[in-house]
Amino acid sequence: MAATMTRVIFPKYTNHHKTLFGGQALKWMDELAFIAVSQAYQKDFVTVKVDSVKFLKPVHQNEVVEFTAAIVSKGRVKVDVDVSGFVVKGDEKEKVISGSFCLAPVSEDGRPVRL
Repeated sequence: MAATMTRVIFPKYTNHHKTLFGGQALKWMDELAFIAVSQAYQKDFVTVKVDSVKFLKPVHQNEVVEFTAAIVSKGRVKVDVDVSGFVVKGDEKEKVISGSFCLAPVSEDGRPVRL
């Protein structure tokens, strides 16, 4: 299952170079990974690991970014999700960020559970 989210890069999301602050991008990517696995498995999840985040190009203030998340593998106690961000200009999309997230299902009291 894939999930998407679109954001405008307003000034409050930028650094002193007027480009997207990396921490904000990671927050959105982690949120979208959570949405993708929660919708696919109807369970609560926590992020247990973030791998290989790559900032491929700067994202400038006022640009529109579309994030996509796709589940790439699942085990009995974890799910791996790839998240990518694309700057959207009309019909053109350019990949600007990518990362891999590992999430695990948990019970209401925060204990690990199987899928």
